[in-house]
Amino acid sequence: MTTNPARIPLLIDVFDKKAQRALALPTMTPPELVEAVLQEFREIEYLGDTASEYRLVKLKDHSPLKNDSLIGQQLASNDHLLLNEHAATGPKNAQPLTKNVYLREQGSGKVYKLHWQPAVIGRPDKQATNEYLAVNLGPYATASHVSRRHAQITEENGSFYITSLSHQNPTSIKDAQGNVIARLGSQKHPLQHGDTISLDYSQIMLKFIIRST
Repeated sequence: MTTNPARIPLLIDVFDKKAQRALALPTMTPPELVEAVLQEFREIEYLGDTASEYRLVKLKDHSPLKNDSLIGQQLASNDHLLLNEHAATGPKNAQPLTKNVYLREQGSGKVYKLHWQPAVIGRPDKQATNEYLAVNLGPYATASHVSRRHAQITEENGSFYITSLSHQNPTSIKDAQGNVIARLGSQKHPLQHGDTISLDYSQIMLKFIIRST
């Protein structure tokens, strides 16, 4: 008769939720532990569901856990970990954003972190470069109603703006209460935390989120 190995008590900082207690099987790999953390804290609206976009590092020296080694070979009881996002390499001429910014698709809960600007919302174009495409809506059922270059988000002096790139395909901005506050034209429009970008023909809704920490 086999018995399950004793779980390892850990502390994990999940962004602004500090020192969250966890009991991990020593036979888990770090990606499996990341997956468990994402499931446990799925109420965090900027947290994605793809384990490969994150890694666990030790708080004491910020050294990352090795994905090909078991948790029990790398950690001791009450070790303190941080959940970190993997950095993404942006296009050659793109500029990094100064804040942690996300779009959350309201129907599926899919989270897109914006790593560069201009950050284009749309779908791949076989006839043109897609280097600034940051939010690929191609997999959605209504993607045929999304322009290949639908809109773009930029940052200026710490403030964020959205500009329509497809003036015949309407995009609306709603505030946190769901009120339409703008219908995009040729001019850029400011974005505030909690605003929703509505791609009207496709009925895809993207919530704009700025992580404070």
